[in-house]
Amino acid sequence: MKRHFLTIGIILLISTGCVPMVSTSGSSVSSDNSVASTAPVSIPTAASELNPYSIEALANKTYGEGELTVEYLWERQEDFTRYYITYPSDGLTIHGFVDIPEGDGPFPVVIALHGYIPAAEYETLDYSTRYADSIARQGYIVLHPNMRNFPPSDSPGRIRDSLTGYTVDVLNLLALVRQSAGQEGIFENADVERLGIWGHSLGGGIALRVATLVDEIDAIVLYAAVTQRYNETPIGLPVYDLRVIDAPFSIHHGFDDETVSPAWTETICNTLEELGKEYECYFYEGQPHTFLRSGSSDALLIQRTVEFFDQYLGD
Repeated sequence: MKRHFLTIGIILLISTGCVPMVSTSGSSVSSDNSVASTAPVSIPTAASELNPYSIEALANKTYGEGELTVEYLWERQEDFTRYYITYPSDGLTIHGFVDIPEGDGPFPVVIALHGYIPAAEYETLDYSTRYADSIARQGYIVLHPNMRNFPPSDSPGRIRDSLTGYTVDVLNLLALVRQSAGQEGIFENADVERLGIWGHSLGGGIALRVATLVDEIDAIVLYAAVTQRYNETPIGLPVYDLRVIDAPFSIHHGFDDETVSPAWTETICNTLEELGKEYECYFYEGQPHTFLRSGSSDALLIQRTVEFFDQYLGD
């Protein structure tokens, strides 16, 4: 993997809580590689009574109750077919879509997680659709859930910790797909033994949390991921732990991101280096939080993403 080094030090664990984020759209120029390095921090959780928002509590939950429903065939494209799906999670109904590639398979499975967009503006086929579709065109089953609070998915009456809720939504989806793999239906040719996760912004932070809890994830792509808190609140319960994640990482960030600091990604890359993990880190000149479509950087990000998944999830 390509590694160039920067130095920056901060923690790899962020505390629970709802984190405000903004997601823009676009694609444009330039590519460069860099990485950083720091040490992990561990914060113990009381064993007697687990905090419901802790990693330990999430690890002890049961996932995959109910059924994933294919509501309808949404559209056919040359390389894949898109289906509209719903599934239960914590008493809520979560909506989303799945892209099923053309061919006989078996196909690796990738979960694609969107970033934050205000609920009034969010659409199921939002900016992250182009990334999901680009992966699907290369022979991957790609699931794209609208996590809770993002219409038309349900929102809980009382929002205590959105990060935990989003994580639960993804864990339930993974469990349901595992149950459906190999069975008659759209997941008949799903190979859940080759499992990847992709996340942008908020979705990148959730991807890290899911990977902390799910050993079976084989490849992780982070794109301008939210990996720390926006305020100066002291660290509380850890929501991810790079030490326990064995999957390789492909990490991407624009140097002109004014929403999520590139320094956060430098810290993640630095930590992965110190932990001896397998990773690649790319930083892109002139790119904001979501890459501009007018130049080459968005296409390069997609190319690198597909090449990475091909390397670790391919035949």
